[in-house]
Amino acid sequence: MEFEQLLEYQIEDIFQQIKSDLSKGVEEANSYLDKKYNDILSQYSDKIKEQISKREEEIGGEKAKIEVENKRTLLNEQDFWIKKVYGEVLKRARDITSSSEYTEGIRKIISDKAKDSSIIYCNSGDQDLIRSLVKSAKIKANIQIDNSVIGGIKITYPDQGLTMDYSLNLILDQVFESVKPKIVSILFGED
Repeated sequence: MEFEQLLEYQIEDIFQQIKSDLSKGVEEANSYLDKKYNDILSQYSDKIKEQISKREEEIGGEKAKIEVENKRTLLNEQDFWIKKVYGEVLKRARDITSSSEYTEGIRKIISDKAKDSSIIYCNSGDQDLIRSLVKSAKIKANIQIDNSVIGGIKITYPDQGLTMDYSLNLILDQVFESVKPKIVSILFGED
């Protein structure tokens, strides 16, 4: 029986050694798999984060582009309505040019600023008025039609190469520019 016991003992010893070796092998395999799993997980997490970052940048760029386009559209719309208001102001310039204050203002400009040999530009609707005011001021000025002038006059001094602008165009442009923010506020509710 000793042989059987010895054989059994050897078998048990070899079994324990194989079991221990297998246990170590399984532990090493699990450790290796965990390391590879973590490496792959980290690698793909980095790639996913990179893709998310790229998409966020693209979305940010598109958002900025849309905001710029919206702002441009709003500014175009504002510009359209402001021009419409300005157009209505210009249409009503006739109300100004038919007043006695207008005639008195033009008379004063002509008497103070016009000289003999100066050229006075006015629109065709004001030509008769300007002629009579120049005549009453006893100035020998050349009167020319410039229909781009909606009212008022421009006086050119050929000997000096100088032109003075007393037109409603200039006055309305200056006044309109100064009140433009107020008009925008009224039309669009902006400050």
